[in-house]
Amino acid sequence: MAHRPERFAIAGDLLASPAGDGRWNNLGYWKNAQNYTEACRALAEIHGVAAGLTASNRLLELACGYGAALDVWRERFNVSQIAALEYRPDCVSLIRSSGQLAVDSVLIGRFDEPLDALFAASSFDAVICIDAAYHARSLAAFIAAAESVLAEQGVLVFSTLVLVEDRSTGWLGNTLLNAAGMPPASLMTESNLRQTMAAQGLVVTSLEDISDAVFAGFADWVAGRSRVLNWRQKYSADWLKIAVTAHWCRRLAAGTGLRYVLVTASRSGKD
Repeated sequence: MAHRPERFAIAGDLLASPAGDGRWNNLGYWKNAQNYTEACRALAEIHGVAAGLTASNRLLELACGYGAALDVWRERFNVSQIAALEYRPDCVSLIRSSGQLAVDSVLIGRFDEPLDALFAASSFDAVICIDAAYHARSLAAFIAAAESVLAEQGVLVFSTLVLVEDRSTGWLGNTLLNAAGMPPASLMTESNLRQTMAAQGLVVTSLEDISDAVFAGFADWVAGRSRVLNWRQKYSADWLKIAVTAHWCRRLAAGTGLRYVLVTASRSGKD
């Protein structure tokens, strides 16, 4: 059966509090966050910091979803030259209609297929992908696509899951991964990830394990939201998907065979 990437889409409006931003769609970085919107924004911000974003950079965000992070690149880092890629037409239509970007700056496409045709003759100082790389058909294909549009001194930053060396996710873990739309080829050990990056001419300059600031915080937030939702929301297919994801995060927080990492890489191998 063909991989269906739409399985990983999460209903952000259910996760966000009434005053929150339902465009966000990631697990969040919960170190200092008080709610889902803050956590999602914080996860985006640590990607921008890792990339060393400046106002003069040309930035490409892969798998940009409904475009919430595009505001971060402008507001926090003052980046004015932004391009984005997303495979879901409804997301792209929303971004275009909102006036966040010029129409030709956000394109429809997958991040694990060649990007040359979409961004012909373009190169970017920073390529960022937030909490999505592990949904690629293969992580190697994602890395190759990102590398193809990276400038000579450019930086690639993405968050993903890595397999713990000599550990197994177990039968239940594998079942949950499959249900969440994570192909086996999108999950690697750290050593295999580094080798795959090197094969594309990229050097990992930083690989930070941020699991403790991601998994438990998301699971706790979902538990709290569950107590305030009405019964229709709680028994909806959208909330069931979120609840399963939270259960899976709780298991991962307990130290099973996967960790959540922030990866920074460059062609030169220099920070």
